[in-house]
Amino acid sequence: MAVDRPATILIIGAGPIGLETALYARYLGYDVIVCEAGDVCQQVQRWKHVRMFSPFELNCSPLGKAAIGSHDPQHSFPKDDEIITARQWMSDYLIPLAQTDLIRKHIQTNCRVISVSRTWVHKSDLDSEQRQEDAFRVLIQREEIQQVITADVVIDTSGVLTNPNPIGAGGSNACGEQQVEQQIDRVIPTIDAAEALTGKRVAVVGAGHSAATTLIALAENAVAVTWITRNASEIAGGEIPDDPLTERKRISQRLTELVLAGKIHCLPNVAIHAITTTDDSAMQIEYFQRTDSEDELEIQQAMFEHVFGFTGYRPDTSMYRELQVHQCYATEGPIKLAANLLNENASDCLEIGSGSNSLLLNPEPDFYILGMKSYGRQPGFLFHTGLQQVVQLFQILGDRESLNVYQTFQN
Repeated sequence: MAVDRPATILIIGAGPIGLETALYARYLGYDVIVCEAGDVCQQVQRWKHVRMFSPFELNCSPLGKAAIGSHDPQHSFPKDDEIITARQWMSDYLIPLAQTDLIRKHIQTNCRVISVSRTWVHKSDLDSEQRQEDAFRVLIQREEIQQVITADVVIDTSGVLTNPNPIGAGGSNACGEQQVEQQIDRVIPTIDAAEALTGKRVAVVGAGHSAATTLIALAENAVAVTWITRNASEIAGGEIPDDPLTERKRISQRLTELVLAGKIHCLPNVAIHAITTTDDSAMQIEYFQRTDSEDELEIQQAMFEHVFGFTGYRPDTSMYRELQVHQCYATEGPIKLAANLLNENASDCLEIGSGSNSLLLNPEPDFYILGMKSYGRQPGFLFHTGLQQVVQLFQILGDRESLNVYQTFQN
């Protein structure tokens, strides 16, 4: 059923997809409130020094460029095929987008969403028509003050980067991990940060591209680095044949070169059992290592002065606990989209299609999860995929499959 304008749409998170969703909604005439717990695109700031995999043309929208150009006709964008850093993405696109007239006044920063529920209907009430007619009740907090906002539609684009997975065995905390959590580094190091670790014993836990980028930065600065993985010593999914993303291909090839040259010590098939700190602030990791032998595994130990953890992320679902959201038992993402992603089973995220509009639907009427959080624990989300989700969302809200604002602004 169409959501008539000017309904109130509340968007959780002012990250890249949150901004694009807000812009699209404002262009169509909806009333929009964006609640951001920190600053605009705060999580992008954490990896601003890192080169992106995909070219700029996959990290912007036609509507976004038009809005920025209307606000500042002299604004210069990167070339479509240019591989930029996250810092450039922020300065050349995301921040200018947030400052455009359409959405600037609708973004509330340092405004944390505590919970989303209905006003009168409870989670256990099964009358879907009654649920749809009942407004969302969104509890927010600014500094020490809490208040309630009501909305007709709620869209969660808050992402997952504030909720990293533990590095312990089985995806749970290792013994003592919670006590040393603040000492486990979750950010890809800058060149200066990598150089500062020269001469120290460093561990990198994880097998994704963030781990690979960190390993390369450390090894190229003569850091004594150990790569700890729960399976073989390779990037999860392996190198993609004929990879169309040149930066991703470069990282895979360079990591292989450094491993073969002995610049990176590999510790594969490991489950981390415990982590403790010593008097000199070093971290002792106790682990089991799976082998072909049938002998009982013994706990082994290794000492490191710095530990990086890149074991993925998980969605924080606590804010919508009182809504009827059907989650995947494996990924914790919305079940319809999760099932489609699991069935795709593609090693290259570029090959994963957005699927039908119905994949965005939850049992809870007018509640949607977009962006990285829609993938749950699964990696491989691309900004370009998020833009496809935005189009699909407003085709649902407008009850018109042909609605596509981006096509209007394409050259």
